[in-house]
Amino acid sequence: MRAIKSLERIPFPATEMQENFSFDCITEAGNFTFAFRFFNGRWNCWITLPNGIMRKAGVYPNVVSGTGNSDYGFIFKTQLPEIGYNALFLTELYLIKWE
Repeated sequence: MRAIKSLERIPFPATEMQENFSFDCITEAGNFTFAFRFFNGRWNCWITLPNGIMRKAGVYPNVVSGTGNSDYGFIFKTQLPEIGYNALFLTELYLIKWE
């Protein structure tokens, strides 16, 4: 397993629940763009990394995803067993930067 260099919380924008939304976030690691879409009963997330590469991250409770061949991973922390339509904003999104 790769060592974690840093962990940073990504705040969701203050918005009403929508089936499609995106937002930009400036972090210590650089600028990220997050795009969310609710489709077929589940959330999908695409993230544009600071180098311009787009990665898909799974929106699953407490599972690291979106790593690919990247220096970054993402985790949706929650006490819920699944992240349904109304539960996305009840999660905490974290950016993981690997060593």
